[in-house]
Amino acid sequence: MAARTLSPLHPQRILLMALLLLVLLFLAFPVYFMLVTSLKSSGEAYRLPATLWPHNPTLQAYPFVIKAWSYWRTLGNTVLVAGLAAFGATMLGGIAAYGFSRMAFTGKSLLYATVVGSMAIPAMVTLGPIFLAYKDLRLLDTHLGLILVFMAEGIPVAFLTLFSYFKAIPKELDEAAAIDGGSLLDIFFRIIVPIALPGVAVTFLLLFIAGWNEFLFAFTLTITPSTRLLTVRLFEIPIRADANTIPYDLIAAGGMLILLPLVPILLRVQKQLVEGILAGAVKE
Repeated sequence: MAARTLSPLHPQRILLMALLLLVLLFLAFPVYFMLVTSLKSSGEAYRLPATLWPHNPTLQAYPFVIKAWSYWRTLGNTVLVAGLAAFGATMLGGIAAYGFSRMAFTGKSLLYATVVGSMAIPAMVTLGPIFLAYKDLRLLDTHLGLILVFMAEGIPVAFLTLFSYFKAIPKELDEAAAIDGGSLLDIFFRIIVPIALPGVAVTFLLLFIAGWNEFLFAFTLTITPSTRLLTVRLFEIPIRADANTIPYDLIAAGGMLILLPLVPILLRVQKQLVEGILAGAVKE
C-alpha cells in the first residue's frame, strides 16, 4: 500500500511547518540578539527598551575583546584541549564499546550499568577531589590536566554512542580477520572503525563541542591567561576605562567570537552529523 503524501496546502502540513518555524525562531533569536548587541555602541547597548537592530552599527567591540583576551592564543588553547580530549575519549570509549559488543564475561551487566551511572554524577561532586589531586600531581593550570578531565567526562558518552554501532556490525567480519592473523586492535582500527566511521565522526564532533563549551573545570583548574579557554575568558571581560558598568556590547562580542569558529565546521558537516545520529538511532 502506497504511503499517503500530504499536499503543500494541507492543514496538517501547514501546522507542522508553523511549529517548526516557531521552534527555529525560538532557538535563533538569542544568537541574533547577541550579534545585534555586539554591533551596538556602548551607549546603545544599555538603552531600554532594547533595539532589535543597531542605529549606528559598529565593530569597535571586537578589536577590544580580541586584544584583551589574547584571542588567537586562547582560541588555540581551546582547539588543542577540546580536540585532543575528544579524540582520546572517542578512541578509548570506542575500544571499550567494541569489547562490550563482542565479548561475554562475568559482571558485564554490572560494569555496563556502572559506566552508564557514572554519567549521572554531577560535576560539582567530583570537582573538589579532582582539584586536590591535581594540586598534588602539579596538574593545575596545565593543558594536560584539562585534557585528562575532559576525556574522563567524554569516555562514557563515547562508549554509549558507539556501542550500538559496533553491535550492529556482523561478528563474522571479526572472525574472518582473526583467521587472517589480525589482533583485536588490528580488527578494531582496520575493519570496525572504517565501517562505523559516521558514528565515530559524530561522537568526536559531539565531544569536541562539549569540550569547547566547558566552563566549570576550565575555570577552576586554570589560573593564568596563557592556559585559559574561551569560555573562561568570557567571564573575564574587562571594564572599559571610561565606564564602571557591565559592558554588554563586549560580552556579546565575546560570545560571538566563541561561536563563530564553530559555525563553518557545523555547516560543513551538518549533513553527516544528522546522518550519523539517525544511523545510530535505528541500529539494533
